[in-house]
Amino acid sequence: MKEKRTALILIASALVLAAGAFLMLNRGDDQSADVRSEVTQPAEEPAKAPDWVDKGQEAKPDYAPATAQPEDVTPPPPPPAPEQDSQTIEITEDSMVRFTFVESLSDFLLQRFQPRGANGKPDSLASAVALNKYFGRELEGFAVSGDDIRASRKEVYDYAFNPAMLKTLYELYAPAFLVHLVDTAASTEREYVVGSEKELRTLTNEEIAVMLRLNARRIERTADLFRAFADDPSIIETAGKYRRAAKAVERANGQLQQAMAEEKNTSEVSDRLKQAILLREHTRAEIVTQLRQVCQSCGGSEVFYLSQWAYRRVLDQPEEKLKTFAAAADILDDLAGRFQEKADELK
Repeated sequence: MKEKRTALILIASALVLAAGAFLMLNRGDDQSADVRSEVTQPAEEPAKAPDWVDKGQEAKPDYAPATAQPEDVTPPPPPPAPEQDSQTIEITEDSMVRFTFVESLSDFLLQRFQPRGANGKPDSLASAVALNKYFGRELEGFAVSGDDIRASRKEVYDYAFNPAMLKTLYELYAPAFLVHLVDTAASTEREYVVGSEKELRTLTNEEIAVMLRLNARRIERTADLFRAFADDPSIIETAGKYRRAAKAVERANGQLQQAMAEEKNTSEVSDRLKQAILLREHTRAEIVTQLRQVCQSCGGSEVFYLSQWAYRRVLDQPEEKLKTFAAAADILDDLAGRFQEKADELK
C-alpha cells in the first residue's frame, strides 16, 4: 500500500514538471517573436539597373584589323622649345681689313665695359682716342706686311681712308660686327669690373643693352666731331697752326739750352721761349673751344687729340680727305642707330 502511494506521488510530480516545461516553452517563443519584431531593419529599395539596360549601349563599329596595336589615347607631350642658336652671317672677307678686325673691335668694347663702375652705375671706357691707340700699336685685323709700324699704318690709311672704301667696308662688316658683339657678350666669359671687384662671367641681356646704348652715345659724339671737320676747314687750319706753334716751342727751347751750355746771356731766348709757349697754349685753347661748341659733353683732351689726328689725315689731300670725314660721320651715325635698335630689342 505504501509502495503504491509512492508511485502515485512520483507520477504526479512528473506530470506537474511536464506541464510547467510546456508553459515555459510557449512563453519563450512569444517573447522571442516580440524581440525580433523590434530590431528588424526596414526593407531596402530594390537595386536599380544602369540606364544602358533599358536604353541599350551605343556601339561604334571597329574596322581595325585584328592584328592592329591598341590605340594610345594619351595626349603627346608638348614639343621642346627650340634652342636659340647664335645667328650666323656669311660674309666675303676683305683682302686688307680682315674679319679679325671685327673680332678685335668687339673685344675692345667688351674689355672697356663695366657693368657697375666706381660710381655704382654702368660705364664704358671706350673712346675714339682709346680706339686709335688700341689699333695703332699692333694693327690687329689688318693684312699688312713688314715690321715698320709707321709704314704699316700709312698702308692701311691709304687703302681704307677714302669715302668709297669706308662705305664698302661698313656695308661688308656692320651686320656681322653687331651680331658678333652681342653673341660674344652673352656667351663668352670674361673679367668685368663690378663695383670694387672683378667677376668672370658673361653679360645679361639688360647689361648688353646698356653697353650698346653707352657706346652709341660715344659713337654719335665722334660723328659730330668728324662732321665738324668736314664742314669747317678752319678747324683743321687751326690744328695746323698749333703744330707750327709747337715746333716753335721746340726750336726756342733748343736755343735756350744751347745758350746755357755756352754760358751766354739767355734773357732773349728765354723771352722767345715764353712767347712760343703762350702762342701754343692759346692755339690749343682755341681748338678746344671751337670743338666743344660742337660736342659739349666731349672732354677737352679728347677733342684736341682728334683735331691733331684729323690734321695728319688731311695733310696731303685736304679736299679729298675732308669728304672722307663726312662719309665717316654718316657711317658712325648709322652704326649708333643700329646699336640703339639692338638695345631696344634686348629689353
